[in-house]
Amino acid sequence: MTFWPVIARRAGSRAEARRTTLIPNQWDGSVQHYYHFMLGYLVPIFRWMTSHPKKPISVRDCGPMNQWFELLRENHEIEILNVGDVLHILAGKLSPHQVLRGMDNPQKFSSCELRRFAAFSSEIAAAKVGGIDTTEVLISARTTSDPFYNSEKSEAQQSGQERRSIPNLHEVVETWSDNRVSSVDMSTLNIYDQIWLHTQARVLIGQHGAGLTSMLWMSPGSTVIEILPPTPRHTQEIFANLARALDLNHIVVPQLGLHAPIDIEQITQALDQAR
Repeated sequence: MTFWPVIARRAGSRAEARRTTLIPNQWDGSVQHYYHFMLGYLVPIFRWMTSHPKKPISVRDCGPMNQWFELLRENHEIEILNVGDVLHILAGKLSPHQVLRGMDNPQKFSSCELRRFAAFSSEIAAAKVGGIDTTEVLISARTTSDPFYNSEKSEAQQSGQERRSIPNLHEVVETWSDNRVSSVDMSTLNIYDQIWLHTQARVLIGQHGAGLTSMLWMSPGSTVIEILPPTPRHTQEIFANLARALDLNHIVVPQLGLHAPIDIEQITQALDQAR
């Protein structure tokens, strides 16, 4: 299920003058992608909003990530502006605006701020989700690629299995043959189901990539198993550091290439250790 409302309004009208436009200053990457959006924009927006209750805001269009703004609409009025209008507001000082420091720098994760956002969003998800099956061991699968990320609208090309994949993941799941293990492509679920599944899982297994950001909603003491292919040096410790900030255990299973099969014995040993 893929959807994202885009509301493109012209900046500078009287009706918008009372709004504050919140502009992301993320550590790296694009806020159209899950990791940088969630920690580089959404969590900082939530932090700002807790200090400015009920104040209407404008945010920049983040493509497929726009659906996550629904979490914040529970308590605030939010308008989505196209990027050009946000730049116009910033350059022309046409209305109140605030540049938000991102929280996606892996050397500077704020445990307190992340937990506060996780508690807020988990409570909303729990109230909205009914009857969805949960699992002890959750495998975050990258089985689809959103066509948005191959379009001219995307600020960074490719997503999902186009970037990285595990060709024998299905074989691994079949080998375990355990009804407490579920493999799920999170991009096919609504945001509330995604949050709820992670709050209930005791073990999260996933390839190095944005999907592991959802460990945010796991209970302290749970375990993240990261399947780690060769990656740039400055990104290798992202999820180890995030797990540490969230009081989660972290286990690495190496992968020889971005699209190489994983060693079934190694991943099984990691799961046994996690349990």
